[in-house]
Amino acid sequence: MKAIVICRDNIGDLILATPLITTLAEELHYQVDVLANSYNAAALEGNYNVSKVYIYSKLHHRLANESVMTLIIQRLKVIWSVRKERYDVIIIGKGQWDKRILQWIRLAKAKKVIALGDKKNPHITDLVTVPKDVTEHLVKRFHRLLSPLCINSLPGKLCLYANPIKVREMRTLYEIDRNPTIFALQISSRKILQRWQAAHFVSLAHRIAAAYSCKLILLWSPGVANNPRHPGDDANALLITSLCQDLPMVPIQTSTLEDLMAAVSLCDYFITSDGGAMHIAAGLGKPIVALFGNSDPEVWAPWKVTHEILQAENHDVGSLDVDTVFAAVQRLKQRTEAQPALDCIDTHRPTARII
Repeated sequence: MKAIVICRDNIGDLILATPLITTLAEELHYQVDVLANSYNAAALEGNYNVSKVYIYSKLHHRLANESVMTLIIQRLKVIWSVRKERYDVIIIGKGQWDKRILQWIRLAKAKKVIALGDKKNPHITDLVTVPKDVTEHLVKRFHRLLSPLCINSLPGKLCLYANPIKVREMRTLYEIDRNPTIFALQISSRKILQRWQAAHFVSLAHRIAAAYSCKLILLWSPGVANNPRHPGDDANALLITSLCQDLPMVPIQTSTLEDLMAAVSLCDYFITSDGGAMHIAAGLGKPIVALFGNSDPEVWAPWKVTHEILQAENHDVGSLDVDTVFAAVQRLKQRTEAQPALDCIDTHRPTARII
């Protein structure tokens, strides 16, 4: 039996679908392939439960030297490859199916199409509805997609692997030893209400360095703030670095998702706002201090790792003070000292075949 899971949204959504993929492969013994996009596909690298990864580029993700026609031709090739496989099951890895995803369903012509939502469609054979008064983690909601296949088990851990070659290269390049303790500060967030001030990160870095024998890693989304496609935080990273020259801080510019995963693998503790980087850290088994703005922690909390969640009453991360965040860092460290987080650096598996 062959199944294809369609995950064409953000990095975090794809990572949160990995327990679903694991169950399909290990409990039902399906060949599991995934349709992803150029933005999130690298999160599947090394996932031994994925046989093939089909990658297409969304038009707003195209590179400067790519034309719209090039991307359309590429997409047609992917559609043809998917159709040739004659999948038994299509699973739509999205909290609610939408019209854009129907093009893939119609062309793939699978016997069974499973989706979450409350609107019926003739192309969806198994519509899984969730009561509107139920609030649950997205991992649990994704796992509901297995009920038409008679699977009712609880979801396991996230499945994410950093490339060990990249990890070793980064460790050497930035002179990062396994000792002392390494705290990562990830400063970027796409949503305004999820952003913490640069000055607060500077103060927090000094508080951590004064309290612990440690090294600090600074991570951010590279690029300029006014980039309409991928706004970045180069300016804030430069400011924070300049104000932390007296600290053992290493700024690591990660230009690819693979680089970010490798950098996160190096740390022992991860401080970040809710977002894709937080789910990467959770997938790599890192203890996390998560700053939540107007997103719901019950839906998006770090999955199955030790964590501290902070959310201001006004749902604005900027309202959280440094004392509150530092206290959460202290609690997290105390909770994990007896049981260190899983280090996934050395558990890399063979890479899935990319199409």
